[in-house]
Amino acid sequence: MPSSPIAPVLTYNLKLWLASLTAALFIPLSVVALVLDLVTRRSLSDGLSGRVLRASAQMEAAIDVHGDLTDIQVRDDASFATA
Repeated sequence: MPSSPIAPVLTYNLKLWLASLTAALFIPLSVVALVLDLVTRRSLSDGLSGRVLRASAQMEAAIDVHGDLTDIQVRDDASFATA
């Protein structure tokens, strides 16, 4: 019996919804962290902003919306480069 094509679509939609929800939570959280880091004069990589960005990256890797189509690696040594 062939597998149902509905299951992968439902899984994708659930992961996409979850990723959107976490993004909606992390966006204001990252703005608040940035303001607090600027007020307290902490470096962005060591302050709250860095923690929020690392947590966001770990959450994105855990949700892994596109599954085998992507290879997400979270590194602790990532720099916060400015353009």
